[in-house]
Amino acid sequence: MAVAPPRWLQLGLIGLGIRQSPSPAMQRAALRARDLQGDYMAMDVGPAELPALLRQLREGEITGCNVTVPYKLALAAACDRLEGDAAVCQAVNTLLVEEGELIGDNTDARGFELALTYQRLRPEPGARAIVLGAGGAAAACVLALCRMEVDEVAVVARRPEQAEELCLRVSPSDARAVDWKDTQAVHAAAREADILVNASPAGVAEIPVPMELLPAGCVVADLRYRPRPVDLVAAAQGRGLRAADGTEMLLFQGMLSFQRWTGVDPPWHAARAALQEALAE
Repeated sequence: MAVAPPRWLQLGLIGLGIRQSPSPAMQRAALRARDLQGDYMAMDVGPAELPALLRQLREGEITGCNVTVPYKLALAAACDRLEGDAAVCQAVNTLLVEEGELIGDNTDARGFELALTYQRLRPEPGARAIVLGAGGAAAACVLALCRMEVDEVAVVARRPEQAEELCLRVSPSDARAVDWKDTQAVHAAAREADILVNASPAGVAEIPVPMELLPAGCVVADLRYRPRPVDLVAAAQGRGLRAADGTEMLLFQGMLSFQRWTGVDPPWHAARAALQEALAE
């Protein structure tokens, strides 16, 4: 039996440079659609302010939080317990307190998988993938791709040692690290790629993968959703490739977090409408 949510749900997003995030609009719309009393705020905080926020969570002043860059890995280490995909990725995007314990969860991997499926970009079993980046979001994407039974994931990162750690955590048999600066290795992976995922902040002019090297059937997913249109998505579509930005992943991971905090089924239509309106502003 689902536990009734608290009378007032104080929710929020922890990150840096997030004052223009569309997540508050999406989550507030979800609360209204389900007649839940509460609010969702963007909490743009520096590292020195994190301990105070965690105290507010533990003391019940905050019901739950999403976590975004640059804190997904750091706040995983601050949790009393990691659940589900957070335990695999060692990265969190969802925080809550249960029975006095600070719990870290991760809805990014499932959200990414649902987004690819919804957008008809889901790779077939045996596909080859490239993931750009080695942070918490990249780890979730690698986990999701491995669950979709891709044959190999090349994790391309500026810090190859971080990519190696990610591969060992998530899927040592299916994922391998590639140095961002190793042009030959990156280009070789690009020529065989069935899906390219940009889980880094880099734009099309910065990434080491030339669009012209990607096969005609390759799909491109960029987790960025601003500025619109996302340049990598536009470049891929200009080559005739199927591509999408991170809007749908933002929706799915956010609503899975909503469900975790409230025990209530997400109002997908209302949340998507609010998200699209916020991004259009």
